[in-house]
Amino acid sequence: MAERDGAGPAPPRRGYRPMRSVDPAHPLGARPIGNAMAAPVRDREALQRLNFLFQAAHWVLPHSPALARFYCSTQRGAARRLVLRMAPSVKRAVCRRCCSLLLPGAGGYLRLRGGGQPRRVLRCRCCGRCRRYLCQQELRPPGQATPTESAPEHNPV
Repeated sequence: MAERDGAGPAPPRRGYRPMRSVDPAHPLGARPIGNAMAAPVRDREALQRLNFLFQAAHWVLPHSPALARFYCSTQRGAARRLVLRMAPSVKRAVCRRCCSLLLPGAGGYLRLRGGGQPRRVLRCRCCGRCRRYLCQQELRPPGQATPTESAPEHNPV
C-alpha cells in the first residue's frame, strides 16, 4: 500500500491480525499464549465459590453442624442452578437427604461389610440415610501378598 500524504503508513485493515512468529521449540510451531499449562475453565469463580463452601463446611462442622449443613445445601443449590458437575468425592461426602457432611466420626458412621464384594456403608447421623460404596481394589504386582494372605515362603534347599 502506498503511504498517505506524509501521515505515515496506513492503519491496518479492520479484522487484520499480524501472524505470530513461529517458534521452533514448541510443537507445531505454536507459542503458548498466557498460561499454557491450565486449560480454560468455564465458570472459574463459581467453582471457587463451591470449593470455598465445601471447605468452610469442613471447618465449622465440629463447632456448628447446622451451619455446615447450610453451607453444603448452599453449595448444592449453586451447583444445580449453574449446571455445574461436582467431583464424585464431594458428592460422596455430603448426605443427599439432609445435606450434612458424612465424615466418619463427625457427621456419619462408617462400617465395612463384606458379603460378596467388600463395601463401605456410610450412615448419616442426622437423618439415618445409608450410602453403600464398593471398596476400591488395590492393584498389586504379581507375587506380592495381600494383607490377609501370608507371604509365600521360599525354602532354599
